[in-house]
Amino acid sequence: MTAKVERLVNLTVALLETNQPMSLAELKRRTGYYDQADQRAARRMFERDKDELRRLGVPIATLPLPFSDEVGYRVVRREYELPDVDLTAEEVAALALAVRLTGGEGTPLALAKLAARAPDPAELPEPTTRVELADEAVGAVADAILDRTAVRFAYRTAAGVTGVRTIDPYAVVRRRTAGYLVGRDHDRDALRAFRLDRMTELPVAVGEAAAFERPSDLDVAAAVQGPEVEGVEVELAVAPAARWAVELRGGQATGRIHEGEPVMVLAELDPVRDRSWILGLGADVTVLAPASLREAVMASLDAVTEVAQ
Repeated sequence: MTAKVERLVNLTVALLETNQPMSLAELKRRTGYYDQADQRAARRMFERDKDELRRLGVPIATLPLPFSDEVGYRVVRREYELPDVDLTAEEVAALALAVRLTGGEGTPLALAKLAARAPDPAELPEPTTRVELADEAVGAVADAILDRTAVRFAYRTAAGVTGVRTIDPYAVVRRRTAGYLVGRDHDRDALRAFRLDRMTELPVAVGEAAAFERPSDLDVAAAVQGPEVEGVEVELAVAPAARWAVELRGGQATGRIHEGEPVMVLAELDPVRDRSWILGLGADVTVLAPASLREAVMASLDAVTEVAQ
């Protein structure tokens, strides 16, 4: 990760954390940057960084400071961030299951923080603005996004097919627990989103800088939402411990019994996105229908069990 990228990230964090516009002097104190002896050089560096972030889509507002002739700067969260994803009780249960079944260093703590929905940094007293970024795929594409340079990487699809992709990188975004690189796929000449954890090799820059322009109408959120899937009717055999969760989801009793447990039906479940909710209920539910969802859930449980062993 270059010093410039880290500086831009920390400047963005500082501007997000404040509830009031900050002067350049306050930004110097918070971030430790722009501390050159030559004040004009410090101002020029800040203006270049500010313009760079605006080109990347960070909505930096310039606002008058109270009781001063100076101006201040801030980023309003609702104008910058993707809509918040509220975790339901069922999704928290799914995360808790993942915490129990994974033993990777740092993974349980990270999932626990997500499940607890840690406070907004803006609500913490004197928050730090220092961010140390891991040297991973996001670091490998950060410079390419800023320099508008194409990148090439090996990629494994959800179906397990591996190939090489060449992308004009526009942005990195996080949806739920996965990070995505959004950009134009050269082979398909279309906007695509690629999960960072499916890259089998770190991306490398190819070609010249300033080789493309980021579309002015780019909708990053839409790029990672995926296609709409038609809902299906699902039948579950439900143990007493999970009945409240199924009823909360809209489940209705059928009056039938399967192996000693009541059968409940849920209408219009997404067979892909709602699968994690079913997995989160663990052994307290058994999928009876449709058969395709039953097989998918069993395969997921087998895969989780294999990884946990």
